[in-house]
Amino acid sequence: MARLNKIETKQEQLPPKERYSTRIINCQIKEGKLITQLDDGREVSILVSLLAEQSILDKNVKPEQLEKMEIHKEGRYIYFPVIDEILPAWIISQGPHSSCFLFVSC
Repeated sequence: MARLNKIETKQEQLPPKERYSTRIINCQIKEGKLITQLDDGREVSILVSLLAEQSILDKNVKPEQLEKMEIHKEGRYIYFPVIDEILPAWIISQGPHSSCFLFVSC
């Protein structure tokens, strides 16, 4: 959970509009990708392997471990109970290569 604490600390530094504006309304795992629909109309696909490479999720995570997922906090997080990990909507919205997240993973 140390990564989650770092992510939440960085999120608190974002302006309130960016921190809470985008929410996840639907998500699925398909062909090794996490595909999410956001409430602003975007559909975002991120390779599970990229989430692992960027240390957003555990390095050894497999797509099939993410198939069971729950949307929490009114769409602010995806919770993956099999691996007990949380993925915030703002990382999906801004992308794993955004300057906001790169600071956290340093």
